[in-house]
Amino acid sequence: MKKVISALLALTLTVSSTPSYVNAAVADSYDMTVTVDMTSSGKAISPYIYGINQYGHQNDYSKVKVNTVRQGGNRMTAYNWETNASNAGSDWKYSSDNNLSKSDRPADCAQVFSAEGQKYGFDYKLTTLQLAGYVAADMDGTVTEAESAPSARWNKVELVKDAPFAETPDLTDGTVYMDEYVNYLINTLGNSQTETGMQGYSLDNEPALWHNTHSRIHPQRVTIAEIADKSITMASAIKKLDPNAEVFGPALYGYTAYNHLADDDSSTEWETLQAENNYHWYLDCYLDQMKKASDKEGIRLLDVLDIHYYSESAREGAADRIQSVRTLYEKGFKENSWIGQWCQQNVPILPTIQASIDKYYPGTKLGITEYNFGGAEDVSGTIAEAEALGCYADQNVYYATLWGGSGYIFSGINLYTNYDGKGGCFGDTLLPTKTTDVSKASAYSAVNAGDDSLVTVMVTNKESALEENVSIVLDGAKKDYQEAAVYAVYGDSSDIRLLGVEDVNDSTVNVTLPAFSAAMVVISDKSMGIEPVAEPVLKSEVFDDPMKLVNENGYVEIPVSDPEHLKKIIMTADVKSSAGSSWGSAGCALSINAVDESGTKFWTSEGYSLKLGNGSTATVEFDGTLKKKDERVSAVIADGKVELQQWWASSEKMEQEIDDEITVTYKKVEVIYEYPAEQTTNIEGDVNADGIFNVADVILLQKWLLAVPDTHLANWKNADLCNDERLDVFDLCMMKRKLIYGGSH
Repeated sequence: MKKVISALLALTLTVSSTPSYVNAAVADSYDMTVTVDMTSSGKAISPYIYGINQYGHQNDYSKVKVNTVRQGGNRMTAYNWETNASNAGSDWKYSSDNNLSKSDRPADCAQVFSAEGQKYGFDYKLTTLQLAGYVAADMDGTVTEAESAPSARWNKVELVKDAPFAETPDLTDGTVYMDEYVNYLINTLGNSQTETGMQGYSLDNEPALWHNTHSRIHPQRVTIAEIADKSITMASAIKKLDPNAEVFGPALYGYTAYNHLADDDSSTEWETLQAENNYHWYLDCYLDQMKKASDKEGIRLLDVLDIHYYSESAREGAADRIQSVRTLYEKGFKENSWIGQWCQQNVPILPTIQASIDKYYPGTKLGITEYNFGGAEDVSGTIAEAEALGCYADQNVYYATLWGGSGYIFSGINLYTNYDGKGGCFGDTLLPTKTTDVSKASAYSAVNAGDDSLVTVMVTNKESALEENVSIVLDGAKKDYQEAAVYAVYGDSSDIRLLGVEDVNDSTVNVTLPAFSAAMVVISDKSMGIEPVAEPVLKSEVFDDPMKLVNENGYVEIPVSDPEHLKKIIMTADVKSSAGSSWGSAGCALSINAVDESGTKFWTSEGYSLKLGNGSTATVEFDGTLKKKDERVSAVIADGKVELQQWWASSEKMEQEIDDEITVTYKKVEVIYEYPAEQTTNIEGDVNADGIFNVADVILLQKWLLAVPDTHLANWKNADLCNDERLDVFDLCMMKRKLIYGGSH
């Protein structure tokens, strides 16, 4: 002990910058003004922009509150509604199997989807129809190239049956009919005007990629003529069966498809059509074709122009991610990607798309049925998601469903839909709002139609090391607003936390946001009676060499010492490809023996994925529930451990049918526990909140001041011996003195 103390006293600290942490008082700051135009009548926000995709989220909707869910993705392209067989395509060894459903009930996927909608209160359900030509005929595993369609491994798809519909599908005719599928759904679940029916139908998924993702059924590139013909035929059939159902198409995968679909240098189809019609890009062509067909049919055939958007610059990391949404709405912004370098003529993207709609098919709505800006592991994901949803509201997007996501990204949605955990949500009428510097902070504001007693203001702080002193000015306000509650996501927790309640003076509220954060500021014309809640304490156990923890089953086994208070587990690993792929991912799971409230034990898992490269990170969060069969129930880990298992892998080489082993080597696993604030201690110097003050606290504070990675303080206020609301080397010296001499400092 004497040697440790002597070493601490001898150490000379040089702190070049104060670490950013939950303690907002420690950081430097900057000023920002947010101006809300309260004189404006505003514009309606579609409630359907708050959505996610079903695939990958089944029975996990308790973690994010949404109004709409899409049933789509690559798996749905070769889904056989008669038998529930589907094919993974290049995502997983071209496997035909029961991945989507193990039931023999026709259209079981849609029926389960409908039941989920009832349970979780989805306002809008969008399902996918199959247009690529063939669907899986069996569940017998990998389909080889030699078994490509037409073969016994596939059933042919016909869009229109041209014969009476059967009450139950014929499983012997080798053909699946799409209009019969729609009719079956209507008869079984109800039409689009019912709570159980499907409100919308998507014309398949990412057709411009079929030759890559589903080469066993569509090896050639899709043509513009094929998409137009199939879209018109299928849309006409839907409208005859359910005139009020909305048709979404063509579900393009990204910017390149917006521009020229799947055309390449060997084809002149796009160049010819473009020259003949003076189209700006392919979206013009599709809209024009659907408008002309609609005029001929005498009914609107396309309700929603459906695109997918995965930001190119967001992939470069947090710094680019928090700016990436600007490509969608800001003229002159140039993102750090090939789009920023070569495609500025179409930036901002959403106004350019709207111009195409206005010119070629006015009244068509805009849907973004897949998007993801990344950042599930840190606050950059919340910041990007919060700005994206504000952008969608401002740019008149009708429908948006996040693909994937977890953690901090879900928090970005919840800030809009459930900021207080009691259903508190962003207003339904957007007001003009601006910040003095959108590169540092974005802001969006809303009230509810006919009721401006609450003003909700979404504000972000994009500065990673600076607090933001925000002045929110309600310009032209006719009411005397009283209080503002600030709900924020920041620091090392993806939870939405109440920062505090501020007074409103002269239609202005001043709020201080932590570095790197997103907040919903709720401004009321009366006292809200909200009492600030003390923050919970986070404690962690770190395993720096997890590969030493391989058990007799061959899996890394991680101890969980306090299952009741388990908050999250963070895995960091090196992921390698034996075939030298440039991209790939490993699908993993925490395998768990669980016990529910009744004492019943069951096996379950929580999935996560790791990307190719060194230092790939994934987080699994816990909220006191675990998956048991088809629902989440209150349960905890039963035997004090989890196994880290790898279940599947995907890479570019696998798409080329090359054997490629994706290996995962875990470098660190951090198990984090959360304890209520009332369980914290207020012992002077006890920064790790373990109930005693000793040399471990001094070492921890020293590491924190030196910004040693992954160091955090459970109770920073216990170390503020100078009582100046900040932590520095003087506090450390006083803690050392207290440790050596004892008594008062």
